[in-house]
Amino acid sequence: MKRRTRLFLFCAAAIAIAFVLRSLFMSAAKPPVALVHIVDSAGNPISGAVISPEALRSKTGPYSSGWYVWSKRFVSVPNDPVATDETGRANIPYPKHVFERIETGVIILSVNHSNYVFERPELVVDTTPPSGAPWQVRIKYLLDIIQRKALVARTETVVLKKGAILKLFLQPGSNAPKDATLFAQISNGEETDTNFWSRPEPGVVMTRRLSTGSQTIRAILLRTNGEAWFSDVTNVTAVLGRTNDLGVSLNPGVTVRGNLDETVPRPVKKGRVVAHVWPSGLLPKNSPPEWHAWTTNREDGSFEFTSLPPGDLELVALCQGFVSISGPGTRGFRYPQKHLLGTNGLTVTIDMEPTARLEVLVTDDKGNPLKDATVSTWPNVRYGDWAARVLMGDLYNMSDRFLKPTKLEPLWHKPVPDLSAITDKSGLAVFSNLPADVKEFSVEHPMFELPAITGWGGGKQRWSAITLTAGETNHAAARLEPRDHSPITHY
Repeated sequence: MKRRTRLFLFCAAAIAIAFVLRSLFMSAAKPPVALVHIVDSAGNPISGAVISPEALRSKTGPYSSGWYVWSKRFVSVPNDPVATDETGRANIPYPKHVFERIETGVIILSVNHSNYVFERPELVVDTTPPSGAPWQVRIKYLLDIIQRKALVARTETVVLKKGAILKLFLQPGSNAPKDATLFAQISNGEETDTNFWSRPEPGVVMTRRLSTGSQTIRAILLRTNGEAWFSDVTNVTAVLGRTNDLGVSLNPGVTVRGNLDETVPRPVKKGRVVAHVWPSGLLPKNSPPEWHAWTTNREDGSFEFTSLPPGDLELVALCQGFVSISGPGTRGFRYPQKHLLGTNGLTVTIDMEPTARLEVLVTDDKGNPLKDATVSTWPNVRYGDWAARVLMGDLYNMSDRFLKPTKLEPLWHKPVPDLSAITDKSGLAVFSNLPADVKEFSVEHPMFELPAITGWGGGKQRWSAITLTAGETNHAAARLEPRDHSPITHY
């Protein structure tokens, strides 16, 4: 019995030493690397699958539910696409931290191959307790290792599946223009992948990579100037091994004309309007084919959208000094104003309210004015009571996703001049056009940062709370501390 006890203690000590050595190695690695293995349904390796890193999640704790964008703007490790080799494997370097000292536990990837259904796996890359974890957490981890009889958590193998065949064609006698190109939208959002659709003949689009099961589909015909024709949104049950034929009829897109209300002085300056259309009767959370567009206001406040599909229309507007009044919603976001868009088009007036002016004085830890600090805000708009985006950070036209897919910038979080400002030599950052419901701001500087405070869900964040009054100049101050003075950690 004593011999067994000694053996157990020896094994536990060896594992603990291995754990410490591994932790030291991982902390020194720049950056850590995930080995990703891609196979087909029979377990055969798939070479040439393109793996694109998209996002990160942290290890278990108050930050693990967050979805952190993986881009050079936010982390130091590039998210360049990598192709699998002949064994179906690829090495994916990933950031050790999702931000500051909050360690990465999960990587989110997209996996694309011309012969298989698109996948977006979330892979666990590190299950070791975060630095600073209490001894109870570390002991539990060691016991789990003993039970699993494994020291290293390996990424789960990604299995790509063959897809169903869908052939979409124009119904005979269609009066659609001959100089337009046929496209299609499907509910999982793969419509702009140039490897997804083929055109075996005029008036036909076809894919062999459709996910099996129920899908919502819409055909679109586009001229190079963005003029569009739309089919109805149709439900298709895709069956593997069967060609699913779908004939469609197309109708011209409809026009929405409108104006900002009379509270906005003329001439209107820097006016922008965003339109988002959901298919009527379908839930946005199920990702049905959606349509997005934007335009500018004329000086008289008028605007026009042409070639929109009928459906549930949502509108958001921002100009110098005014923002659209929030529409109906329940979650504390800014919401679009909503209309039902029929086949005859629509004329609308967007109700507006004054924005606020904000002056933020930024100083260093000794109270000296800090020049060239970037102060930012991020008011969100929630479309369909489902998808949230930064106000006016989504100035793109869906038609460009089809006509110019290789030239597009990311569709979310484009810089919005109204929402950020840089301090001058007196340490002052001036916002002249903020929605009055903005409640916080952040500050970025190479040498200094805001002190961390406890935010939503118990995690710490570096932002400062504000309360704004519309139509007035509001004032705030931010005293920074040296960068890395008190980094945010798990524990």
